[in-house]
Amino acid sequence: MKKTFLLIIAILMAFCGYAQDKNSANPSNFGTTIILKGKTVKVPITITNTGTNVINNLMYELTSDGGNLEKKLVKFDPSIKSGEKAQVTLTFKADAECRKSEKVFTITRLNSVLNASKNKTATGTIVTILEKPVVTPLIEEYTGTWCGWCPVGFDGMERINEEFGEKVSLIAIHSGDVMEASEFQNLIKRVGGYPSAFIDRGDEDIYPTAGELKKQINNDIINKIAAGTIQVSASWANSAKSAIKIDTKTSFVYSDDNANYGIGFVLTQDGMKGSGSSWAQANNLSGNSNYSSIPFWYNAPSRVTGVEFNHVSVAAWGLENGIKGSVSPTFQAGEELQYSYNVSIAGKTLIQNKNKLNVIALLIDRSTGAIVNTAQTTIEDYNPTGIKGVQEVQKIQGVQENIYDLSGRKVNSQTKKRLYIVNGRKVLY
Repeated sequence: MKKTFLLIIAILMAFCGYAQDKNSANPSNFGTTIILKGKTVKVPITITNTGTNVINNLMYELTSDGGNLEKKLVKFDPSIKSGEKAQVTLTFKADAECRKSEKVFTITRLNSVLNASKNKTATGTIVTILEKPVVTPLIEEYTGTWCGWCPVGFDGMERINEEFGEKVSLIAIHSGDVMEASEFQNLIKRVGGYPSAFIDRGDEDIYPTAGELKKQINNDIINKIAAGTIQVSASWANSAKSAIKIDTKTSFVYSDDNANYGIGFVLTQDGMKGSGSSWAQANNLSGNSNYSSIPFWYNAPSRVTGVEFNHVSVAAWGLENGIKGSVSPTFQAGEELQYSYNVSIAGKTLIQNKNKLNVIALLIDRSTGAIVNTAQTTIEDYNPTGIKGVQEVQKIQGVQENIYDLSGRKVNSQTKKRLYIVNGRKVLY
């Protein structure tokens, strides 16, 4: 009776699709990889054994834009057990032309028999570009005044700022203290311990010493090939300084008619401080010989008052996936895409000093959530006329003055404010 019952259950499970195939494996999609013309790139693909048999080898087929690219046998030692994962590394050559090409990876056979999986195919994209764009990495450091080891990250961020300046974008994300911003709750959930840092929202959780951050940044600047670049400028949208007008210029290194990028903005403040125990920074580095190379915190007491906190995230818009519609899905390589966005800070109660705010623009791959590139800026004064001064024109254009009056005559000096033509633009001078 018992055997009959078990047999019936097995038949029902098989009929309902619950039976597990002996030889079955699924590959994972491998995203977008950018490669310089004339180079090669290695792309790992994760394989999951969804069958009951171990996998000793597999046969795969790779196609590019619908055409066959290669067929190959891959052997595994040790074998992949049921439920386990392994990687197959593919080597792609850059295309002869700068373009985007779709790749399809299919596991056809396992242990010389057909792959029974219904999800045997993975896709990815290889983008060939002519030159490497400038990369400005993003460091998101997770910290809190309650965290005794977080002075490590405080010191690391300050040293990185001193060495790299605007070549790196820095955001200190506070959790569990008076500087916590509600917009960052989902990002905070990924943190396993404090202090932590992530570069461009990658998978690696970094202990944010100055040395480790510097190593990661240098690697990112040297090796990362970004899909595009972004520039940002910002100005107060009114005299009350309750709103900010943000302008961006984005350019991609390849052409696309079905892209999925977005722009997000983070507002940070330097010099944040307060009184009382909630503002006192816990300090486990105090007298700890392992941290004598960080003299301020080594010599400080176990609770430090009067600290000024920099790079503190106080507000954000489109933080995780960018603002919908901020980047056109269709663009040509090198085309300049402009986007303007007005943000209200009227309800942002964390802000202490509007003169110490910075705007960080994030170019985000909406498909993966990864940071493609960043840019940062201070906030210019409110200018209701929209006419830029001579100093600002020089800063924007990076050239010396060529000043003409409105009749087209070149002039060398002015004794009172008038409208002039400076480097081809009307300015008040």
